[in-house]
Amino acid sequence: MAKSFYYPVNELASATLDDGTFLNVAFTNASALTNELRAVDQSIGTAVSGWTQNDGFRIDLGAAVACDFLAIYFNAIETTDFILYASDNSDNSSTTTAKTITASFVKGWNVFDFSSTNKRYWFLRQTGTGTTDNFMEFIIGNKYDFDVNFDLNNTESDISGSDVITSYGGNEFSNKRHSQKATWSWNWSNISSAMKTSLDTMKTAVEIDRLKFVYYDETNYHYVRMSGLDFTEVAFQRYSTSMSLTEQLQ
Repeated sequence: MAKSFYYPVNELASATLDDGTFLNVAFTNASALTNELRAVDQSIGTAVSGWTQNDGFRIDLGAAVACDFLAIYFNAIETTDFILYASDNSDNSSTTTAKTITASFVKGWNVFDFSSTNKRYWFLRQTGTGTTDNFMEFIIGNKYDFDVNFDLNNTESDISGSDVITSYGGNEFSNKRHSQKATWSWNWSNISSAMKTSLDTMKTAVEIDRLKFVYYDETNYHYVRMSGLDFTEVAFQRYSTSMSLTEQLQ
């Protein structure tokens, strides 16, 4: 599998979210969930709780937007089932089932691809029984698989969350403010115009360093924020660029 970016459509940052209940596939706006807005608050540190069977929410992107993946972050293992719907209508009539999810959820990011679907309203419904209280974050958007891997001599490192202070006597004391954060720094010395377009589209969607997204390194999913991605034309329709990622703790 290729290294990939899973990034939210820009419209998700300003979308309207309403919680409610489902009867068959029809959605009714109601107070079904607790702290439902935490589903799209750009934080994996706060939960949407109170889910039971046929509870869920509707996201209004404001216009039809094409999406091809769903990502959910859980703070603990969950075993219930969900369905992602997409519709042109606010009550989910004339609906499209974008993804049916029957697998158990692991702690961390759970990412599911589906065929690109262009709709304004998106609905997530719990279809399984039981209560879900570890739902932290929800992303719909576009997946980008790297056309070519970055150059050799890339850098992977960590940012320390500790401050080390040396006393007048030479003794060192440390104070831990937060956990370590992983960082990645990459260079591409020669990429095609098509790859430039793909990276530029992603850069525009996340507004450079404003919105967080998910980086898949072929083994693990990482919640990150980016910087960089300026392009230099090194030959006709060939470009060089570099970027950096910083792991997000929440």
